[in-house]
Amino acid sequence: MNQEKRRCQNCKEDFVIEPEDFQFYEKIQVPPPTFCPWCRLIRQTTWRNERSLYRRRCALTGKDIITIFNPDTPVVVYDRDAWWSDAWDPLEFGGDYDFSKTFFSQFQDIFKVVPLPALFNSFCVNSPYSNHVAYLKNCYLVFASWKCEDTAYATQISECKNCFDLTTVTHCELGYDLLRGIKLYNVIFSDNCENCTDSAFLYDCKGCSNCFGCVSLRNKSYYFFNQPLAKEEYKKRIKEFDIGSYKKLEEMWKKIEEMKLKTIHRFATFSNVKNSTGDFLSEADNCKHCFGLRKEVKDCKYCVNGGYGMYEIYDNYGAGGNCELSYECIDAGLNSSRFLFGVVLYECHHVQYSYNCHNCHNVFGCIGLRNKEYCILNKQYTKEEYEELVPKIIQHMNETPYIDKLGRIYKYGEFFPSELSPFAYNETIAQEYSPLTKEETEKQGYSWKDPDVRDYKITLKADDLPDHIKDVDDSVLNEIIGCAHQGECREQCTTAFRIIREEFDFYKRANLPLPRLCPNCRHYARLKRQNLIKLWNRKCQCFGLTSENNIYKNTVTHFHGSDKCSNSFETSYAPERKEIVYCEACYNAEVV
Repeated sequence: MNQEKRRCQNCKEDFVIEPEDFQFYEKIQVPPPTFCPWCRLIRQTTWRNERSLYRRRCALTGKDIITIFNPDTPVVVYDRDAWWSDAWDPLEFGGDYDFSKTFFSQFQDIFKVVPLPALFNSFCVNSPYSNHVAYLKNCYLVFASWKCEDTAYATQISECKNCFDLTTVTHCELGYDLLRGIKLYNVIFSDNCENCTDSAFLYDCKGCSNCFGCVSLRNKSYYFFNQPLAKEEYKKRIKEFDIGSYKKLEEMWKKIEEMKLKTIHRFATFSNVKNSTGDFLSEADNCKHCFGLRKEVKDCKYCVNGGYGMYEIYDNYGAGGNCELSYECIDAGLNSSRFLFGVVLYECHHVQYSYNCHNCHNVFGCIGLRNKEYCILNKQYTKEEYEELVPKIIQHMNETPYIDKLGRIYKYGEFFPSELSPFAYNETIAQEYSPLTKEETEKQGYSWKDPDVRDYKITLKADDLPDHIKDVDDSVLNEIIGCAHQGECREQCTTAFRIIREEFDFYKRANLPLPRLCPNCRHYARLKRQNLIKLWNRKCQCFGLTSENNIYKNTVTHFHGSDKCSNSFETSYAPERKEIVYCEACYNAEVV
């Protein structure tokens, strides 16, 4: 089949379906999409609330619980342990398929009555304020993470210990304010680093120790602003550069940003990657338009944040753990296959249009099932009945599609409509990838949640915090600190925050100033330091002896000599950005 251009029914922009895409859709027996890849991602992420937490009552026990479901949302929420108990049966809420109604409206009907777990977490100890996590111990406000201990204010991390304020970091101890790092120890204020220790303010460094204020270094020690120093001189400079001061910390960030614009940037962050496009990929083969995937990933497309065994998977967010043949799912996988159009599906096979199902096989349109098979809308069928009814439902979905309030048509093959999500747009991670105002959100057909009226009695304003950590004692633990943003941002600002004991002790030991922003605003500040999950076609900016803007001077002769490099690539660096972007060959000649 040839390449085809289609018009997205959501954004009205053209998008391309490649021959290999048609082959994949045929293999899993679904029609080609009618939404473009970006609109498909946003539609999926409107069903994933990671960070917005609320208090409400468990509908089974009456217990006061922490949950991701707003108390005003018309759903039934159980405490996590109550949900996993045998005190209730999800099949009690099932019923016959009604061919006089659309499938999605029937799914919404049972979604409102089938109990949902307050949080999505497993095997966690003393970590009640975390969501979409597993194997946590003594963690606080940690999201979309696993195997972490004594850590707070983090997202998309794994195997981290004694860390604070991290995003997308693996194997780290004693880390602070890090973005996209692997195997770090005692590293602070750094981005895109690997195998580094006892360092601060690094960007794109690997195998470095005792380095400060450095960019694009490999296997170096005792470097200060990219200049080598003797060990004793380095220690002297570090003592003189006191980052215990918040003012000096801000000055340091500005200096690092200036250095980043003077160095070269690899078009993508790849490690052991073949025939792939995207960014921040590791051990990936033939993966296109993928971001944040790691370990044994092959033949995937339009996937974000996942890995550890993914094969032939399209349009998934948060998939992984030995899974294959999946399409349009979010937070799914773990020894699964052929799971389509779902949210939170684990150890499932041949499961479609389902939410929060575990170890299920051959189910369609179900919610909250465990160890079940041959079920439709939470009703049990025989194998023969199931196999006869599912094709009829698919035909009915095509003949009687769901049409949302903006006229978008949802036949079989489309993910759940965003307007049916139990979450408002700004409660979900869609707001992180595509920030919208309230007016923009409502215009595009999404729901919006106005911030709760917070009656915090702020006892200390951010501007009144001591500049230096040495001037702070533990009485600050009793203060309610006003966030510097004061709620006037798009970053889910909580307007106020506290410093917890473990955090305070960490700042004191590491000589770090107190933050001026609440955890949510700090999270968004880190997100702004990374590229968008979009790709642009660009040319290498190596012009022979220097970069195109003549700021960076090459240190060696490249394969193209003194001529301009002719290589082009797809990169997450937008054309209007000021960074100097080199192709793989030119970058490796300079840095690796």
